Amino acid sequence: MKTIFFLLAGLLLALPAKTQVIQTTTLTLEGAQKVIDAAIVYAKANQSPGGSIAVVDAGGHLLMFERLDGSFPASATVAIEKARTAALFRAESKKLEDAINGGRDALITVGYTFLQGGVPVLYNGQIVGAIGVSGAKSADQDREIATAGAAVLLK
Repeated sequence: MKTIFFLLAGLLLALPAKTQVIQTTTLTLEGAQKVIDAAIVYAKANQSPGGSIAVVDAGGHLLMFERLDGSFPASATVAIEKARTAALFRAESKKLEDAINGGRDALITVGYTFLQGGVPVLYNGQIVGAIGVSGAKSADQDREIATAGAAVLLK
């Protein structure tokens, strides 16, 4: 009986254990700069009158920020919060704004910025951060600029 017990115990120990950690990818400052540069190129090419651009990591922490000439002061805070919202909800902030406009008012109470212009940044299908834009010509242009930045190919 002892032999069977030790044999079974040995077999169980030999089975591959379920991994208890996962490997993640982190957005670097170089990558954040590349995202911001692409957003600025798009903003200038499309005559944005200003705009604040923020890039956060996957945890919503600010990595980099740029404010274009002509941006109103509050756009800085709004851009950072849009990026943070997109990173933490793992979705475009427009999706959340649309949910609120569609009657999901309870979202307003959770303390994030549900305005379009926050877009996740992906690398190999994994969210590594997000970009937020505020202060462009319109809410649609905020989103377009953020989308252009998020679309940059990271290495």
